[in-house]
Amino acid sequence: MCTLKVCVFYDCANYFTYNVRAVISLVSSITLPYMVTNKPPRHTKYTNSTILINGTKIANVAATTATKGVVLYKVMASNGATCILLKVDGVIEVYFKSHIGSEQGNAYMPEDAVVEGNCKYEDTASMKITWEGYVMIWNFAKTPGGERWYVSEIELTVSTAIERYHSIKSYVLPSKTFKLVHDQMLFPTPVGKSYACEDTNLDIKFPEEEYNPASLSGTIFLRTFQLQPFMYKGSNFGPAFDCNVQLSFRDETTPIAVGSTLAIAVLATVTGYGIFRYFKVKKVQYNTME
Repeated sequence: MCTLKVCVFYDCANYFTYNVRAVISLVSSITLPYMVTNKPPRHTKYTNSTILINGTKIANVAATTATKGVVLYKVMASNGATCILLKVDGVIEVYFKSHIGSEQGNAYMPEDAVVEGNCKYEDTASMKITWEGYVMIWNFAKTPGGERWYVSEIELTVSTAIERYHSIKSYVLPSKTFKLVHDQMLFPTPVGKSYACEDTNLDIKFPEEEYNPASLSGTIFLRTFQLQPFMYKGSNFGPAFDCNVQLSFRDETTPIAVGSTLAIAVLATVTGYGIFRYFKVKKVQYNTME
């Protein structure tokens, strides 16, 4: 009887050790979307482009002025106070298909863009950045309770009058523009602080409810990026809420949570197996005694 019990617990110990090792191996191999990896970063080509005005090619202002570096966009409230600040070295890439195949258009976010906005409401705000052939709108909101702000939507409208997009004019008719959006929550940050990130990319897509024959999509590349809406005091950015700190927090907590869940599942399995074996052995012993 004692020998059988020892065998049962020895088998359980081996089974438990094997499953714990499997859990450790599985957790260590998990790579989440926001985790730091060894993959090389994507390098964007910063190239000049041209536009067609009255039949004459001229340098695209958005491409030439942005080569000076980082730009600062500001929205002023009705009382003259600064209510939204955006600092960025931004590049937009638009991907589409034409009769000759897959193509791409590029544009810089220029320093001489026209900036407008709306800061009238306590829980919502917006910034509109307009330059030759492009309109970019950033919409902001606060979480319930007003403790954090976030970007609720980014909307980019592009004119097909830009020479690069002449080949898709027929795809978007009767409209003379097309729109790409990012409509998921971005950059949740405590109110009173700015969100800062040295390098981040945002995918923008054609509205799902609309027909997209040109397979339009895009990416916004934000370098040396800092953003703050709902500013009530001062004209400078508040303390920076660094994206790297946010990533570090997520990278540490998420694998632990996943590993803990898997470990609990394994322990439950081992416990069930041990109980099953224990009663099975007792039944065998009882039958043998009879």
